[in-house]
Amino acid sequence: MVIVRHARGADLPALALIEAQSFPDPWPEEALAGYLADPGAIVLIAEGPPALGFLIARLERTIGRSPALHIHDLAVDPAHRRKGVGRALVRELCRWGLRTRVSRVILEVRARNEVAQRFYQSLGFKVTAAVPGYYEDGEGALRMELDLSPPSSLDS
Repeated sequence: MVIVRHARGADLPALALIEAQSFPDPWPEEALAGYLADPGAIVLIAEGPPALGFLIARLERTIGRSPALHIHDLAVDPAHRRKGVGRALVRELCRWGLRTRVSRVILEVRARNEVAQRFYQSLGFKVTAAVPGYYEDGEGALRMELDLSPPSSLDS
């Protein structure tokens, strides 16, 4: 069983290490620290020890749409991938969203990252738009959304 909790400042070195192991162009530690200090951000960590993974999201409000939780980063230690850590993090975020009456979760994923797309689809996310040139290297993204109001595959 994976234990998920809100991250604290003392977790920053573990978050930075997992980020560096997960992405070819990782966010710097200062960016991760900024999310930890941001009262509008939700930073969840899956505990080990050591830390197994983390998720960063923000509550966003858009005129004419219901509030959404926007996932900005999800990373899992390479040694713990495909063991339910990412799924546990997303499920906990969705539980938090339901408790606070948020009806949807959104994210962007690299257009070429089929593994991540399948992962999110397995949780009930649907592709809602293509976003050309989304990433700094010019690669496009797919915007994906999960509606939290109907039953979803989060409970399976």
